[in-house]
Amino acid sequence: MKIDRVCFYVVDAAKTSNWLIHHLGFQLIKTYQDNHTYTQTVANGGVYFVIASPLDSCSPVAHYLDSHPEGIGDVTFCVSDLQSILNRAAELGVKILQPLHIQDKIKYARIAGWDSLEHTLIEYSTDISQVSIDAGELNNQPKLALMGIDHIVLNVAKGKIHQAVAYYQALFDFEIQQTFKIQTPKSGLYSEALIDRTGQIQFNINEPATPNSQIQEFIEINHGAGIQHLALTSHNIVETVSQMRSLGVEFLSVPSAYYTNLQQKLKRDSISISDSEFQKIAQQGILLDWYQHQPQSLLKQIFTKPILEQPTFFLEIIERINNAQGFGEGNFQALFEAVERNSVFQPEI
Repeated sequence: MKIDRVCFYVVDAAKTSNWLIHHLGFQLIKTYQDNHTYTQTVANGGVYFVIASPLDSCSPVAHYLDSHPEGIGDVTFCVSDLQSILNRAAELGVKILQPLHIQDKIKYARIAGWDSLEHTLIEYSTDISQVSIDAGELNNQPKLALMGIDHIVLNVAKGKIHQAVAYYQALFDFEIQQTFKIQTPKSGLYSEALIDRTGQIQFNINEPATPNSQIQEFIEINHGAGIQHLALTSHNIVETVSQMRSLGVEFLSVPSAYYTNLQQKLKRDSISISDSEFQKIAQQGILLDWYQHQPQSLLKQIFTKPILEQPTFFLEIIERINNAQGFGEGNFQALFEAVERNSVFQPEI
């Protein structure tokens, strides 16, 4: 099982796609239009985004936008046995939104996820790529080194995290990889990180731990649960972030005190990083964390400012050194504090 693609529901698909093309090096590979919805598919490496906007009020995208701001409406999973998941969904009482279809040796169906989130399920009969790329449609924008989707984060209402976790455990057989609480003087959250049995899907769920939590703020602006961010994997985060900044992408700021403390932690745990590498990390505002029992498995992360119409969704760039696992709580704490410092955002698109 793995993430095949994600679908964004937006007001103007072409506008959003153009932002991804010009700021993140995505390439337009497919356009499609039916009676109600216009879509563009863009890709970068193993990352596929479907961007959909309504043509009239009958579009399912219009129905979504009537209740929520722009965001991810569908997380699509590639599965090995689609029918078995549909059988399980039926047993659990999960709503089947689109029954099993077969087209060009590809099986697909769509089921309800948590709250308004949906999941398209795809089973490929052969080892084929998600989308057949037409070289004539590729643009000439610089292509960033993005390797795939590392993880996706779903925010749910207070008191609902255990229900949401149980939902995905029962439906997809996900396991809990990590749990933690984050607390600042202003707010807090509780998080459980789920992983599928193949280790290819990491699906994290957050709930607010305080009434003034930024997760609660998300729930209010989004009018319910939804995807807060997804992380894109890079094999060289310093280079990728430098390119993104040159293309106009804005990131959450990190105070200089973070890097002063980071130097002390590196020395404490005898982690060897050259002065030049440390300076590059600090210059680009990248967070760095590790577990003390695995000091050479480093987790490098950075977070953009919100990229859609409302300040609900942002992107993360992540690099895992020496097969670093999980999610460093130090980075998570720093992210939480950074979001609080940047609580009022201007949209990027």
